[in-house]
Amino acid sequence: MDRGSSREIVHLVASLIVLTIAFAYPSLRPEIMLIVAFGVGTGFLLHELAHKFTAQRYGYAADYEASPMGLLLALGISFISGGGFVFAAPGAVMIRGKRFAYAYEDFQQNAKEFAYISVSGAIVNLMLALSFYGASFFVTGSGLEYEVLVRGARINVFLAGFNMIPFGPLDGAKVWRYSPVLWGMIMIPAVILFFFVIPA
Repeated sequence: MDRGSSREIVHLVASLIVLTIAFAYPSLRPEIMLIVAFGVGTGFLLHELAHKFTAQRYGYAADYEASPMGLLLALGISFISGGGFVFAAPGAVMIRGKRFAYAYEDFQQNAKEFAYISVSGAIVNLMLALSFYGASFFVTGSGLEYEVLVRGARINVFLAGFNMIPFGPLDGAKVWRYSPVLWGMIMIPAVILFFFVIPA
């Protein structure tokens, strides 16, 4: 394993731990942490890997980097809000390797590629949320399996919606600039599913 890969793994693990604490707070009991870690592990890790692999498909080099400020905000806002809200932007996949051409068609292609790279993570979260929520109907009772599936659905639908906020460096801003229709195709189902999943 090269140094870059080792560094990326460290950044992913650090972000995973921080997000697990942020989403589990104020209940930090080991069993709750493990349940939340499943939702965060699927939601966060697969979200970032979707960005990475989509970028690589378009010919870019891409690596996840944690943001110290993002990690602090994730913990700080969760603690201040009593676990009511998580600033779920602990880092980002850094994309490099292509030069922007000057032709109008090339700028359009670059915008399309970055929009698709940006939306890929939320699509994964939305698919996971739907899968977990659907599977929860086939689990009897309200035991461990049910709790894992419902929390997994909640975390994933939150990540999908949060990342589609069309503001600042979030994925939603890039997608909105390219195509409000594409943005709506993800954000609207995420909001609808949110109201089904949260009271579950």
